[in-house]
Amino acid sequence: MNTNDPRSNNLFLETQLGIVTRTGDWFHATSDQIEKFVPGLLEKRPLGKLVEEAVAWVRSADSLSLTILLVLLLFIHPILAAITAIAFHFFWYRSKSAFVTIFLGKILKLMNKDGYLLMSSLVIISLVGMDGQWLAAGVGLVFFFLMKLGLLKRLWDKIDEGVDKKLSLNDRVFKMILVKYAMYYDLAPSEVEKMEDKIVELASSRKKRSS
Repeated sequence: MNTNDPRSNNLFLETQLGIVTRTGDWFHATSDQIEKFVPGLLEKRPLGKLVEEAVAWVRSADSLSLTILLVLLLFIHPILAAITAIAFHFFWYRSKSAFVTIFLGKILKLMNKDGYLLMSSLVIISLVGMDGQWLAAGVGLVFFFLMKLGLLKRLWDKIDEGVDKKLSLNDRVFKMILVKYAMYYDLAPSEVEKMEDKIVELASSRKKRSS
């Protein structure tokens, strides 16, 4: 493992085929490749923190969709609220890499915490339940477990099976995080296309080994 960040022992494992997190998410890049892609970045931003933010973005579809649902349950019919939240989840899960910013990444890390998700769900579900809105309370509870278990993410991944993509959704996010921090620290990313090719190569190698 090529990192000096002690938190990485709990968060992820770096292998020759990339980085795998404790939640089972893969990012097909290594610290050596990152150093070639953005020389000097890991000296300013440890690999552990980069992976932590990438995981926050990967999980963000669940936390944001749940937040939207909980707010909408206070104002509109619960079925319409659920449809809106699911539609947002579908859009954000596929398009989140286009919205990557350093500031928003810090907010998402807070929103992804279990304490935030549990407390916000408990407060809203209790409110609508005490108001006699049992359907809204039921929808909120079901949606909480859907997000907690990542079932919508699994559904979208299942739909995408067999679709040939140059970069996976996780790898797109990780690449954008590297680009944003390169700009933040005024470090010019080099050989972007070569980096993408290497990511695809590692992803293909992992798939062949697992098959």
